[in-house]
Amino acid sequence: MSRVLIVAEHLNGQLNQSTAKCVRFASLLKADAIDVVVLSDDPAAVAGEAAGIAGVTRVRTIANAANAHALAAVYAPQILEIAGDYTHILGPSTTFGKDLMPRIAAKLGVSQVSDAMAVEDAQTFKRPIYAGNAIVTVKAPAGKPVVATVRTASFAAAAMGAGPATVEAASVSASLPTHTRFVGLAQGGGDRPDLQTARIVVSGGRAVGSADGFKVIYELA
Repeated sequence: MSRVLIVAEHLNGQLNQSTAKCVRFASLLKADAIDVVVLSDDPAAVAGEAAGIAGVTRVRTIANAANAHALAAVYAPQILEIAGDYTHILGPSTTFGKDLMPRIAAKLGVSQVSDAMAVEDAQTFKRPIYAGNAIVTVKAPAGKPVVATVRTASFAAAAMGAGPATVEAASVSASLPTHTRFVGLAQGGGDRPDLQTARIVVSGGRAVGSADGFKVIYELA
């Protein structure tokens, strides 16, 4: 019996699309339940969004003033308190997930499956190596929790507007570290989407030669 926990990624009160892509990945595991956990100082709005993702069984919230900013050192001990309820713990292969999920894997004493891009069964996955030039099949050991980051570029987002799933507050009493604190967030400007979550990315290398050459290739595609 598989039970999946997905750690929601969000910013400024809005759920990142990477979470819905993790739900799509989780659906391929044929899990008995797919839960999403939202950590925030005020998780209600984000939890409401997560509850509307098709396939989500339940949304669990962990409200704490310390969760106002996504700090891996602060999030990890709280997630570990509920991790025992699940066979799979997933996060997106974004900066957020790459920072958080290795901590969870280390504390659970398992090797992380990174950048999972395909599911063969509940323990077996495909992931890219050598900058995507080769694909390797990895198998997580049976009887231990699977901690993985999901390569979001490989999955469409699960549909929104379903449900809503049940939203419940999780009871957590973990001691939170004080050696890490939030100082500030510097975000790039511009109106372009985040490459990690953009629906379509068009890339042209040096061989294109010029802006005009790139335009021709793009139009042909």
